[in-house]
Amino acid sequence: MKSNSTIDLPSLLALVQASPVTKSAGVELTGCYISDLLSDVLAKARPGVLWVTIQTHRNVVSVASMKDIAAVLFTCGRKPQAAIIAEAARENIWLLNTPLTTYETAGKLWEAGLR
Repeated sequence: MKSNSTIDLPSLLALVQASPVTKSAGVELTGCYISDLLSDVLAKARPGVLWVTIQTHRNVVSVASMKDIAAVLFTCGRKPQAAIIAEAARENIWLLNTPLTTYETAGKLWEAGLR
């Protein structure tokens, strides 16, 4: 198990079988936060993290922007609507999706050392 807690986006894409939904400038993720409760993310997520969720509505982009979250990974193959994708692109928030479940994704991220 790696002991560091950073990962670049190309490595993340390969690790969790993710596809980009939006494009963003190169980002190195400094950690991970997994939650489907927006209030929980607002209270506890740190700037620069990868947020893993199944939520795909507009408020996800708002919370990610407020918390300076670098990327949002939607699990279970979920993908937001076009208007939400466009808003995330304007906010420079990288959106990704993976066919993996949240549980599978969390395990792979943990094994890679992303905390």
